[in-house]
Amino acid sequence: MNVESKSLLKRVLPWLVPLPRGIFDKPQTGKQILVYYLCRIFAFYILLLILLMVLQRWLIYQPTRVSTLSVDQAGAPFGVVHDISTRTDDGLDLKGWHFLAGQVGCTDRAACDIELAKGRPVVILLHGNGGNRLHRTETCRLLASLNMHVFAFDYRGYAENPGSPSQTGLLNDARAFWKYAVRDRKIDPQRIILMGESLGGGVATLLASELCQKKTPPAGLILRSTFSSMVDAASHHYPWVPVSWLLWDQYPSLKVIPEIQCPLLVIHGTADHIVPYALGEKLFEAALPTSSTGIPKRMVTIQQGTHNGLIYEARGILTTTYDQFAKQVIPLTVIE
Repeated sequence: MNVESKSLLKRVLPWLVPLPRGIFDKPQTGKQILVYYLCRIFAFYILLLILLMVLQRWLIYQPTRVSTLSVDQAGAPFGVVHDISTRTDDGLDLKGWHFLAGQVGCTDRAACDIELAKGRPVVILLHGNGGNRLHRTETCRLLASLNMHVFAFDYRGYAENPGSPSQTGLLNDARAFWKYAVRDRKIDPQRIILMGESLGGGVATLLASELCQKKTPPAGLILRSTFSSMVDAASHHYPWVPVSWLLWDQYPSLKVIPEIQCPLLVIHGTADHIVPYALGEKLFEAALPTSSTGIPKRMVTIQQGTHNGLIYEARGILTTTYDQFAKQVIPLTVIE
């Protein structure tokens, strides 16, 4: 940079950013040196905050993009997993997989509809911020082995789906998943369990709150390794950042969970370093003590359980917990 450009910068920058007079002057006294370096530290801090604000959605959402996902990649026997799709209100076509209850094989949509009509529970799985539905096959297979159907859609911007993720976008997607189950596949809402993992727990909580307000609640809500709010989770990782001022997608689960009247199951590991156990506990405590049907809320603590490894670290506990919850919230007389 030549002398002329430096001189121009000195004249223009104070008009763009309010800085103390003489900041560009060489410090002479101890006080000037202190101000000199404090101003630079402050300027660096502001620039870092701006960078975090601009990149925040890149930090929050970590989708694995692919050109296509085949059901063959799910690692299930032939006919157990089927492609499904739905359209959001803002015109995006989103794809997912249907894992059949009991891992029964079906040849086509009509045969799958016959299985759905038998009355078994249907889980709408809302996954976390990373990867795509391929990375949730272990959870889907576990639920299917417990005689539950699973609709595992990907959000916008994940896998082969178009669009870019955001709180508004993911909530629109979740609404589309619900409409697909109720409207397109004719499933009674009282047979549908919403299950949210990590970030998906924030989406599931918002959707369940809306549905309860509309008097069409799901049969139950399962929240695994999720947070009280994105503000709380981000503040844990960035305690030096005024997160509540900068965060666009705040997922205010703590605010809306008192509106949820369906049965609630919360699962969290004590060694979760991504979403601390205390945040799951905080969310659980804010929920109503019992559902409108009189079922007490329940929290299952996995000792030394991590964030992403629960399916492997506590498979037996999860199997028993999911099975008990489904049988508690959906009458067995409904199931053929």
